[in-house]
Amino acid sequence: MSDVTIEQSETSEQLKASYLTAEDCKIAASVLYQAYHDDELFKQILAYDSSKPAVYEKKLRLLIREELASFWQNHQHLIGVFSDDNLLAVSCVQKANDALAADRVWHWRLKLMLNTGMLSTNQLIEKEKAIHQALASFPNCCFISLFAVDPHVQHQGIGRYLLRAIDDVVKSDDANYSAVFITRDRYSALFISEGYHAEQELTFTKVSGKLFVKEKVVNG
Repeated sequence: MSDVTIEQSETSEQLKASYLTAEDCKIAASVLYQAYHDDELFKQILAYDSSKPAVYEKKLRLLIREELASFWQNHQHLIGVFSDDNLLAVSCVQKANDALAADRVWHWRLKLMLNTGMLSTNQLIEKEKAIHQALASFPNCCFISLFAVDPHVQHQGIGRYLLRAIDDVVKSDDANYSAVFITRDRYSALFISEGYHAEQELTFTKVSGKLFVKEKVVNG
């Protein structure tokens, strides 16, 4: 994906979508942490206890760090939206035809087991296996594993900009589809407006969500 710069009429700021560098990953982890802090599925998997919020927060930070490291080490797509040098949004996108995170390298699993516990690790692996199986009817599909916009700049079109950058990634991978699993209904409208369709409802640890899929746009 080549860098793209557009003029945002709402904010008059220059935006650019590009792959993250190693130096960007620390800021990316912070953006993702803020976005997923209150995600009910992560709370369930990581055994959130309202009397001990710091324990959950430590596990979530570690999980996000390891996810970014795994994507980086395995040459998956780490995409950011920048204004000048400021990272405003980030997404981790699994390459088409690559196994999902259920097939993580051994050290990823070991670190998670040591820091989040075997039960949480197994639940994460089972979740990704189930998503992988659900996507079997959509061959050659890129999967959006994580997607976040800095809460300070939401509702300014930046999420839409990031989704269109992901469209470029799908084309560069010569993939046929892109997909995302959404557990919070308020985020569905953005994906629907960009051509995603709800295909299947999945439930993990009593938390339900929908798998959305978009067919690649050949032209445009």
